[in-house]
Amino acid sequence: MQICLGEGNEWPPYTYWERQDGKIDQSRLTGAATTMVLDALQQLGLQHRIQYLPWARVQQELAEFASNNRCELTWDASYKPQRAAYAHYSVPLYQTHLGLFYSARRFNQPPSTPAALPAKRFCGVIGYNYAPYGVVQEPQRFPGIQQVLGMLERERCEFFPSEIEPLTSGIALGIYQGHAELRSLRLDIRKNFYLLVSKGSPRGEQLVNRLNQIFIASQESGRHAELLQRFMPTP
Repeated sequence: MQICLGEGNEWPPYTYWERQDGKIDQSRLTGAATTMVLDALQQLGLQHRIQYLPWARVQQELAEFASNNRCELTWDASYKPQRAAYAHYSVPLYQTHLGLFYSARRFNQPPSTPAALPAKRFCGVIGYNYAPYGVVQEPQRFPGIQQVLGMLERERCEFFPSEIEPLTSGIALGIYQGHAELRSLRLDIRKNFYLLVSKGSPRGEQLVNRLNQIFIASQESGRHAELLQRFMPTP
């Protein structure tokens, strides 16, 4: 089983490197989604090899698996119609909540919707899509999440649209540095994430169906909810 995952960006609490005494151990992958998938592959008796590639390359290799035989499976993928053309989607592995991060130094009570705010008050990351958050105009953009968090702390920026669980977990793990007054406003919007199996794999449809059976059984038994809770940061 050839697995490809995106390199460079950890995605806690779903997929990230283990920590030993605060040090990253890049030989040991962990997280709620990682545990779900690797446990399911073990139940099916499938050995695996993981490669780490840029996310765009992962998608390319999934699409070209029939000829290249490099990437048969990945996870932590959101739904896009173009991906469905070359990959079988599993049932949802988990959902993230979309939210607005802000500093309590600046706001005691933020507005309830981003559409009510001028675009100049929003900051984001280059290349990210903020349309699902209701941000109708272009936010000021920076190279990475840490730069945006720094702008919030210095009150150079007032709102940062982001998925709540990955950012709060990343801060708890020390991947990002927040500040004591950092708060989040949860929007009534969720986003599903999935496992993908290449349609170029001769066993692709059968494999995703067998994995779905395991994932659904885990949800029905309560194991799925226990895994998600185990990897969530302690408030």
